[in-house]
Amino acid sequence: MFNHRLKFLFPAILGLYSFLNILLLDGDRLYQAELPVNVAFILIVCIVYAVWLSNAWIEKYVSNLSRKIHPLIIQFGLSLVAVTIISLLSVLVTGYWLGGPFSYSSQNFLLTSAFGSRINLFLNTLNAIYFFFKKFKAKELEAEKLKTLNANAKLATINNQINPHFFFNNLSALSNLMHEDIEKADLYLLKLSNIYRYILKNNTQELTTLEEELNFLRDYIDLLSMRFQDALIFKKEINSSLLQHQIPPAVLQLLVENVVKHNIFTVQHPMEVSLIIEGEKCIIKNELRKKEDKSYSTGVGIQNIIDRYKFLGKKIEVTQTSDFFQVALPLIDPNENTGSRRRTIDLSAN
Repeated sequence: MFNHRLKFLFPAILGLYSFLNILLLDGDRLYQAELPVNVAFILIVCIVYAVWLSNAWIEKYVSNLSRKIHPLIIQFGLSLVAVTIISLLSVLVTGYWLGGPFSYSSQNFLLTSAFGSRINLFLNTLNAIYFFFKKFKAKELEAEKLKTLNANAKLATINNQINPHFFFNNLSALSNLMHEDIEKADLYLLKLSNIYRYILKNNTQELTTLEEELNFLRDYIDLLSMRFQDALIFKKEINSSLLQHQIPPAVLQLLVENVVKHNIFTVQHPMEVSLIIEGEKCIIKNELRKKEDKSYSTGVGIQNIIDRYKFLGKKIEVTQTSDFFQVALPLIDPNENTGSRRRTIDLSAN
């Protein structure tokens, strides 16, 4: 505060106010020597300026003095020493100027010290308020920057969720279908366009409804069913009253993609993937048949989900045994559950 661009205006106003206050209350009569009005005015303004400038000098170097003691405490302590010196000098100079006994009275020194200390306390109080206000604004600005960075990171993440590998795999599958079954290829292309439409729609959204996410997942599962035929079996068990609960976009697709990526399955030995809404959680569960020479890890996809939920102040639950792998996702801001209407259906059915 003491190095503010208006640093010469503030002490002038404060000095004028202090002078008028003392003059109107006859405070100058407490001194053991009669002070002319002009001398009193100059003395008061000079003391205020001296207190201000000494604090400005201390503030400039106080941050380098100690990291263990708060700078405001050091500032105030050193400013008291400065006020004592300023008060002593002021009575000496004034006494010399007046050519009288002004400087030789301890009462005059104590009164000047009291005035300087009051000004110093007032200025340091304002400085403390200004200091913490700046800290608050800085943290607020930092929080906004962090929020922006997280939003940009999430945008980049969401844009990369359907990665080039996934894209080219689907183009390859589409190409094969065009030579085998043109109607099926048309349906495949429709589902693929729905997937990318969903990604573009939600790439700046933090959350989407469970209903929209399930519709998106249905299109993705339809693509997998066309690619792998009966090698994948998808089932879901949901409470339909929870469809308006919220969930980060594309997290269910990432989990299903994780299943396909890390497991072995064939038409003779199909893989069953279950989606269950249980309480306030959405659970994806699958049999564990990890591919040879590849460890079954949470991978980048699930880590992405962990990070996104962490940003929302939530945690996901990952469970792995020798038989199954399961991820439980919290549903965000749920309304009161009005009833349980669970049913098991084929998720790939329209």
